[in-house]
Amino acid sequence: MEIGCSTSCFYPLVTEKAFLEVTDLGFRKAEIFFNTSSELELPFVNQLKKTADENGVRVLSVHPFSSALENMCIFGEYQRRYDDFIGLYQKHCHAAAVLGAGVVVIHGALDARKIPLPDELYFERFQGLVDIGRSEGVMVCQENVNKFKSQHIDFMKRMRAALGSDFHMVFDIKQSIRAGYDPFEFLEEMKNEIVHVHLSDNDLPERDCIPPGRGNFDFGRLFATLDGADYKGDYVIEIYSKGLDVKKELAYSKQFFEKF
Repeated sequence: MEIGCSTSCFYPLVTEKAFLEVTDLGFRKAEIFFNTSSELELPFVNQLKKTADENGVRVLSVHPFSSALENMCIFGEYQRRYDDFIGLYQKHCHAAAVLGAGVVVIHGALDARKIPLPDELYFERFQGLVDIGRSEGVMVCQENVNKFKSQHIDFMKRMRAALGSDFHMVFDIKQSIRAGYDPFEFLEEMKNEIVHVHLSDNDLPERDCIPPGRGNFDFGRLFATLDGADYKGDYVIEIYSKGLDVKKELAYSKQFFEKF
């Protein structure tokens, strides 16, 4: 099985160097996590594309740096702020298209807000993002994220009903665990809508995010569950590097997945 790697594993290393670290490890699939607005300008994006082409790497997905802004600027009720910031997502979707990526990952709105956001408005705003992505030939997808509305299975079911065939999901193992859900409960409910997966391991109750192969998560069951749903998407390692020899750990995880 050919697994990819996210540049976010090397944060706070600058994006272009993080991408080179991913390619140096021999990964041939990658997710680009943009970290600031200047990285969305075409000269920078074209340089990433050149790096990908020269190393035979396929960029699968793009993760906006602006996830922390989405709660207020995209999924808020102040229309002018939305109008001012939506262009940032047009740039992310265009960057994804230039890189050949098929997926743009969205966190969305926080679960706990001073002023609750009606689901209907959330779904309307997300549909707008989906339409922007479609114009660039990419899928804008909802990730399940701890402390966000998307951490709840019931919310995701309502979103799926509202968006219909425009609903696609990025599934993240560690985020499910942090939200208090059994990852396989999420998988069983959403397996037909998942198009991209963020991989990590755990050795609960000690740690909820460690490099794949260092814990006890049942990856065989994960792959079997999605294979049974005729899954056509990809798998990308996304871990947090603090306290790790991240390059050594990613090399280990890459080798670990070669047995599947």
